[in-house]
Amino acid sequence: MQSPNEIKSRLFSLVNKGIKYDLDRMYKAASLCGNPQKSYKSIHVAGTNGKGSTCAYVESVLRHAGYKTGLYTSPHITNFEERFRINGVDISESAWFDVYKEQESIINDLGLTFFEAATLMSFEIFKRSGVDYAVFEVGMGGRLDATNIIVPEVSIITKLSLDHQEYLGDTIEKIAGEKLGIVKPGVPVVMLDPVKPSIKSLAEKKCSNANSELIFVNTDNAVDVIHTDDGVSFRHKNHQYNISLQGEHQIQNALLALTAVERIAGVDIDHQTVYTGMKSASIPGRFQVIDIDGRAVIIDVGHNSDAANILINTLDARFPDRRILFVIGIMRDKDVETVINTLSRRAAIFYFAKPNTDRAADPGELSLLTDKKHVINKNVGAAFRAALDDACGDDVICVTGSFYTVSEVLSAYSAAAFAASSNSH
Repeated sequence: MQSPNEIKSRLFSLVNKGIKYDLDRMYKAASLCGNPQKSYKSIHVAGTNGKGSTCAYVESVLRHAGYKTGLYTSPHITNFEERFRINGVDISESAWFDVYKEQESIINDLGLTFFEAATLMSFEIFKRSGVDYAVFEVGMGGRLDATNIIVPEVSIITKLSLDHQEYLGDTIEKIAGEKLGIVKPGVPVVMLDPVKPSIKSLAEKKCSNANSELIFVNTDNAVDVIHTDDGVSFRHKNHQYNISLQGEHQIQNALLALTAVERIAGVDIDHQTVYTGMKSASIPGRFQVIDIDGRAVIIDVGHNSDAANILINTLDARFPDRRILFVIGIMRDKDVETVINTLSRRAAIFYFAKPNTDRAADPGELSLLTDKKHVINKNVGAAFRAALDDACGDDVICVTGSFYTVSEVLSAYSAAAFAASSNSH
């Protein structure tokens, strides 16, 4: 009998099989497992940036309202179990291991990819846990994503920008078309109000054809916005909300979640419960501010040009006059030039490193994209230690560029030390 660690190694090896972009295998695999995804109600969240935070808000509100919840997100930062949460807690190793043992032959016989296998496991994990609602984050795109065999109570589409162009298309319209692929007949759609009229028209046509209510969410609906060290507060529909996640962009994610929860049939949650759920929502790696020996360290998994711009805006708001030391590793299939140019606006020093994946950009090549002071390091852990050594005064260290980079920094420093010192942003 293989151990859980051996199984995890085998699952991670399936990543190398790449992306198989159709739903036939998922429909068949789920059917062979008895369609566990039909055992509970679900919420589906797609978009380029903000998916994870939006999922966290929705899940937290439903949980605080007394519903048993499941939350499926990706990728994980340090542990595989992070992908599957029951009532706000990562599942145990035995929970997914028992499911995998039953699904192993189906996963192997159908040649499922890593994400397909993990998604299939999530369906069954949530069924066995007896959840009332499961919140599913799309892995990539929407139309052909493995999660898209669910029929949710409400679909959410967060901010759209260019990313994964090799799979989703080279224009924002093509990418929007893929994200709108999660629209299901008769299922309401809550979408961040697009800047481009062409995207709005595309969404309206798609939802009209599916007879689905379409609700556009605009951040103008939030007033009295105040940023503090503890997060953001705002008023919406004459109600006050405080959220602990940092940054102006979190308001739009929070409004998407609030609007979506209102559209779930049969759910009527009082304001105090919604307030508590929103305030309690947390997700690691989203402008997460951690104190290490008196030094402010920001952990941010932003990994595309739009996320880099959001990061800079949040740094400007939270740390306007402080030097920023960036520990960074990026995937080479991203718009690395725009990312580096954007971060250069606040960079005092770059510590370039290559995360341990074949997709990672060469740090030497990244260094050619900036005229700011920089150091090329042999690995991410070394880059972080160098930044800690060099930081002085009230310097801020910001670790960003990809989930891989953040994961390796957490591992190098010790995830336990980070958890103990985190101020839970």
